[in-house]
Amino acid sequence: MPSYSTRAASPTMFLKNILSSKRHRRVILVLLILIIAASLSFNLYQPRPHWRRRTPLAPYGLDSTEKPITQENNKYRGKTQAAEIEVPASTWKCTDDDLSEDEKKTERNQRTRQCFVENLCVDRQGAFVRSNGIFSKNLPKVNLMSADQEADVYWQPRIERSWRSMMRAHYVNETLFVHGLYSPYHFSHWLYNGMMPLYSTMKRFGATKDSWTMRAARFAWDDITRQGDWEMDHFFYSGKELVLTQYEMATDFQTLPPADAPICFKKAVIGLGSQCALDYCAKSIPAEVYGSFRDEVAEHYWKTPQTWQDHLTSSREKIERLHPGSKESETSKGPLKCLESARYYNFEGAGLNHGQEEGEHKARLGQILPEKANSEQDYRDFSANGSSTASKESKRKLVVGIIQRESSRRLINDQDLIDGLVKAGFRVKWMSFDYGCGLAETAYLLRDVNVLVSPHGNAIGTSIFMPSHNPVPTVISIDNSRYNEPWFKFSATALGQRFISSVCGPHEYLDEATKERCPFYKDEIGGRKLLPKHPLVLGLPPSMVVSDEEKKGMTLEEKEEMTKEHRAYVAANPEAQELAETEFQQMIGSEMPLPMVHKYGEDVWSWNDNFWKAIPRYVDVPRLVQFCEARQADLEREKQEDMATTVAGTQSFRHFVDYVRKEEACGVTFCESILRRNVVGDNRGFGLHSVDNPVLWERPTPESAALLQGLGEPKNWRPQELVA
Repeated sequence: MPSYSTRAASPTMFLKNILSSKRHRRVILVLLILIIAASLSFNLYQPRPHWRRRTPLAPYGLDSTEKPITQENNKYRGKTQAAEIEVPASTWKCTDDDLSEDEKKTERNQRTRQCFVENLCVDRQGAFVRSNGIFSKNLPKVNLMSADQEADVYWQPRIERSWRSMMRAHYVNETLFVHGLYSPYHFSHWLYNGMMPLYSTMKRFGATKDSWTMRAARFAWDDITRQGDWEMDHFFYSGKELVLTQYEMATDFQTLPPADAPICFKKAVIGLGSQCALDYCAKSIPAEVYGSFRDEVAEHYWKTPQTWQDHLTSSREKIERLHPGSKESETSKGPLKCLESARYYNFEGAGLNHGQEEGEHKARLGQILPEKANSEQDYRDFSANGSSTASKESKRKLVVGIIQRESSRRLINDQDLIDGLVKAGFRVKWMSFDYGCGLAETAYLLRDVNVLVSPHGNAIGTSIFMPSHNPVPTVISIDNSRYNEPWFKFSATALGQRFISSVCGPHEYLDEATKERCPFYKDEIGGRKLLPKHPLVLGLPPSMVVSDEEKKGMTLEEKEEMTKEHRAYVAANPEAQELAETEFQQMIGSEMPLPMVHKYGEDVWSWNDNFWKAIPRYVDVPRLVQFCEARQADLEREKQEDMATTVAGTQSFRHFVDYVRKEEACGVTFCESILRRNVVGDNRGFGLHSVDNPVLWERPTPESAALLQGLGEPKNWRPQELVA
């Protein structure tokens, strides 16, 4: 057996033998060249001066024909400067690092995962992490959306490898929050599926007024142009929102990454955790977060009379830039037009702030003398049990806000509702957001509204700006008996607001008096507007009608071509046009057109959903006024209970949860599962730490046990004023 020294020398001898061979030396040289080439390919990052075309989403891109690149709009709007700096290799951790591999693969975990990166950089190709290793792995993909699963977008930065720590870059010693934007055209989707999940994430993970955001994804086919009205810069001082295409630069807050070098951030938080008020999100946003958002908006825009005046001045200057030489009144839409269109009743002498805002008193109509509206008799009548011991603040009646839509879902008898509420002594504010309200103006108009009356739709989402307490706010959705959906019951209950649907026809009337007050409205204009936008074509002979089963096997292009052929046939055939008119009259009648369903199938159901969702509707005025009077009595009772109790958390949704216990929080249908999700169940947003103590975020507060005690299976609210 050879000695140890002999065996130890064997590798040396082996190497000498290899090097003595000319062939072997060539092989080693080739290997060395390949290694050097590989290292050079991972050398220090060099910024790319040009955009890469994003072909799948054109014209969603900087190089689109709609918004071509110009010297003016291709600017970087940040204030940082590029320099040769040290940027260490990126590191990260994620919320599921401690889970098993099987647990990481669960749907809930994948949707809620968030990752925290040290040293994340962004250039005009997107975000990247830096690595000094050839075989290092990337962080896992993270969902950037807080919406339904169809809208989930899983994203990760690319890896830029370099063995050098020095690079030329802009540097921000702050946190970048990477998120996705859902439906920016729709205010309530933007707010509840986009802004609030982002705001909640920023509050939880230590954002400051100098933090930045990056919009790395959006729901693919939503228009983004209207997002210019939904400002975000009130939450930031020096920070900006990075976007990757000029198309998304909707406000001065958005900016493209710098063109001369990447911009790198000390920290980054990726993902929103799939949190929102709707049941399709995996988690809820703690209820206190919504109030914090509302308070920050108020603090920014009207902390003092001068701050509000400054905002109005800025709005006028913007109008002048966009419409040089024109008067404000000549612009049909805009934030100031939105404010000017509001009408006020019974507000004179209402107290602090009312009547002091510039121009507000000029818009008031139908005033009742303050001494009549504010008499001591009125105060006693609306105090519980006739007692006069309640706070003097309550002698003023509730502010009832009425939102009118100028086109679809118009309230036909809104003036009758105003008259009824004014006669009962309520303060009434009539508003329309069809004039182009921005975020500041929307919040300003809702800041003192206690009861909000609105047709079902986007405007109900503005209830986030209503006062949280004194009393618990109430939202009344004016629906019709042919269409009802629960979307805003989710958002309202997540905010700690009472929600009720009020229905007055066009069928299933409560009594003859109700039927007389809410006659059927035949909306020919709305129906004719809808027909060209829908694939349903009326007036076809049975031989041309394609069954639902046959349509299942057709492509989208084939269906579109078929619709064109059918419309061409009707347009060229007088008899078909006459039949189409007869069928159209059946479609817009008060009853479900079952003969049309049997003939045309699912398209009729789809058309009717859209038609009944948009149809103008009546308000049952006497019932609604009685309902508001009952809410006034609730206010008096809440105030007396506040004075009599020493229980902590009076201002932390105690009254709202009491209404859930008493089955007076949400109605008249669909509310059991909504309250179970948002208030009662494990996924609730109430009784949790959040903005009060981010370290304990989502953990129960000391008062939570008392707050939630006795909550059983929730039930629908069926107030006698509206359903008896």
